[in-house]
Amino acid sequence: MYGTVTRYDKNRGFGFIYAQDGNTYFIHHSKLYGEEIDRGYFVYFKPFRNDRSDFNAKGVNVIEAPEINKNHKKKRK
Repeated sequence: MYGTVTRYDKNRGFGFIYAQDGNTYFIHHSKLYGEEIDRGYFVYFKPFRNDRSDFNAKGVNVIEAPEINKNHKKKRK
């Protein structure tokens, strides 16, 4: 399933993905399998259920990562 990372806190090790089916999926760093994600990334993932929620993600693969370059902002004089 495809979706967009809406929030990911690297310090806490979890975040959320808004998926093409309209649901929001929880992602834990232990289910990333080495992949790096951040807010705004377009990803492919496998949904799964556990005893806490029906909407969890694992096996995340980054499809597109937007480039954010803060150095190109124009400075006012």
